[in-house]
Amino acid sequence: VADVLRMATLGGAEVLGLDDKIGSLTPGKQADVIIIDPREVNFAPNWNWVNQLVFNAQPRNVQYVLVAGKVLMEQGHIPGDHKKTVRAAEAAVAKVKERLKIE
Repeated sequence: VADVLRMATLGGAEVLGLDDKIGSLTPGKQADVIIIDPREVNFAPNWNWVNQLVFNAQPRNVQYVLVAGKVLMEQGHIPGDHKKTVRAAEAAVAKVKERLKIE
């Protein structure tokens, strides 16, 4: 389970060749963070935080998203122009696909 969490964080950054910039909370790296609310029923009973995140976390549990220190989601809501957010997400996926040579 710990390996899965690592693959989703530092491992993903390594695959993209960005592990010197993102993927872990390390001094000098970009601060990309999600804050999860574990008080929903899908986190009960809380036994092991890493297991809970990997197996039980749902999009509804995400309360805050920060990328490079900028708040992109606050209290479970994306502020601002949602269409602009969707366009930016699609552009980011296109870059990832290009980098991974996926059509």
